[in-house]
Amino acid sequence: MSLETPVTTLLLIRHGETVDGPAPRCHGWTDLPLSDTGRAQIARLRAYLRTYLRDGQPAAIYSSDLQRSRQTADILTAGQNLRPTAVHALREINFGDLEGCLVDELPERFPATVAAWRTNPATCRFPNGESFQEVKQRVLPTVERLLSAHAGATIAMALHSGVNRIILGWALGLPDEHLVRLEQDHGCLNVITFGPLYPRLRLHNFVPASTGTH
Repeated sequence: MSLETPVTTLLLIRHGETVDGPAPRCHGWTDLPLSDTGRAQIARLRAYLRTYLRDGQPAAIYSSDLQRSRQTADILTAGQNLRPTAVHALREINFGDLEGCLVDELPERFPATVAAWRTNPATCRFPNGESFQEVKQRVLPTVERLLSAHAGATIAMALHSGVNRIILGWALGLPDEHLVRLEQDHGCLNVITFGPLYPRLRLHNFVPASTGTH
């Protein structure tokens, strides 16, 4: 890669909390909207980004085609001359039979799947759903294409915890089995720059503090 390659900045965001509350669930392809709390989380992030970008805006913003992701992108672009683009390939992993389940109830309901996931999350396939590798195969080529299309610019993606971990791991060269170590809270911001030598993680899992004024 040439040292003259322009730096491309990715604002990688996780959607806000959904209407079924903060308890960890296997949402996957379950299509839920944001809760009032989730909307407030993203509104705080929007205010922070205006300062972070020095009153500018990204060149483009992408989401998955699921409500929680699309609504996050819509809130982030409110009042801007920018229309989000929804991309099916950027959906969260399909949890199949585990869809909608509380994470705490999985060991009792799906002990074999949980055992496989704990042994090697990178190779586990959810029954009637997807495997981690299948998600990587649809997410990463899409992300690479979008970054290439906006070379030298700043773009945003309002996505999902699992998808964000895949993108972060790819950028940092992490082994797949270590991606579960990357926290992704509701309404968080990650900033990755893609330059001439290698990607750099500038910010990870940052959540703007509540001011109590929203």
